[in-house]
Amino acid sequence: MDILNRLGKGVLFLDGALGTEFYARGVFINRSYDSLNLSSPDLVRQVHRDYVRAGCDLLTTNTFGANRVRLQAFGLEDQQEAILRTGVRLAREEAGRTAGVLGSMGPTGARLTPVGRLTPGQAYGAFADQARVMAEEGIDGFLL
Repeated sequence: MDILNRLGKGVLFLDGALGTEFYARGVFINRSYDSLNLSSPDLVRQVHRDYVRAGCDLLTTNTFGANRVRLQAFGLEDQQEAILRTGVRLAREEAGRTAGVLGSMGPTGARLTPVGRLTPGQAYGAFADQARVMAEEGIDGFLL
């Protein structure tokens, strides 16, 4: 989808908060919602499908917390690439030809030095890896 071209023609509607939808559908907040891409792909597809049916022009991937720093808190850092690639594919499947897909990127959840232990370089590397994988999967843009 050519987002800039479409923006020139009018307003684009984005989906809502995926995490809020997962919680409303019974998934508690004590887990990585990004891991649902692998453990509950049908749920992720259904949320995307519902947003498309509601008229959304852009879907965001279920990858908000899928950077290696944030995933490490759940012991999932070794599954990062699979979580990201699957997250893009699930959104793309439901977007079809009617909606675009934005790669969602949220914070690391860790404090930067000197307050915390995460260096700016480590944070940059985590975000760069996340962005690279989603770009390889063919997203239409990023939502930061």
